[in-house]
Amino acid sequence: MSANDPIFVGGVPRSGTTLLRVILDTHPNISCGPELRVVPALANLWVAARTSGQPLLSQAYGVDEEQLRLIFADLIMAFLRPAWQASAKPRVAEKTPWNLTVFPHLRRLFPESPLIHVIRDGRDVVTSRLERDRAAAGSAPFDAVQVASVRAREWVQGMEIRKSILEDPELARRYHELRYEDLVRSPEEVLRGVFAFVGEPYDPAVLSFHRVPREVSGSEEWSAEAVRKPISEHSIGRWRERLEPAVRDVVMQIQSRTLRELGYPVE
Repeated sequence: MSANDPIFVGGVPRSGTTLLRVILDTHPNISCGPELRVVPALANLWVAARTSGQPLLSQAYGVDEEQLRLIFADLIMAFLRPAWQASAKPRVAEKTPWNLTVFPHLRRLFPESPLIHVIRDGRDVVTSRLERDRAAAGSAPFDAVQVASVRAREWVQGMEIRKSILEDPELARRYHELRYEDLVRSPEEVLRGVFAFVGEPYDPAVLSFHRVPREVSGSEEWSAEAVRKPISEHSIGRWRERLEPAVRDVVMQIQSRTLRELGYPVE
């Protein structure tokens, strides 16, 4: 593992990835700026080029499979490099929630890169995403049950990706997951595991992330208030109070089996 092996963080949106992002960025050796958001698109484009264009690229242009991999890895690094160099830190990390969907591709583009997955109770994920969706709808009609069912399925799909990762020994070797609930209840213990995985010493200063001025905007803006305060457990189990019965019912119909598999209590 070297400075050319970026750390990638992903997870279903509203799972706590921004919290982990600012914690990583507070470490003296790691730069982790705002969501880049282009990594999933570039990783998928590499797969498309490799799948449909490799024979032509090799025969007509002399670009073999390894050269193509290096081209796309260099392209991703070109996006990361300006902010990373400005930070003057030896390592770089990138957090975009849907990085999760391309972890298998990133494993091949960056064979030694650590892949970190933040997992959270799907009911709290839906609760948080639903609040954001309502705010975005403004005065327009809003079908909470329909939107919640979409968000609930997206969470299940994310956990299915997790299963496929764990079934691949080579991919699982560079994969680390943590629970949001564990992170906020036992932050030092969980973060020691995270930093050991990425090959960095634990630094107690990372828990002072809320005291560091930084940009939290765009798609992360919904988390801005939370990451400007110390770690707290207050967001665990919010679904019990925030989800109306009809919404709760549809979420449970979709998620209950996966919640049980992950060990989350299902009443």
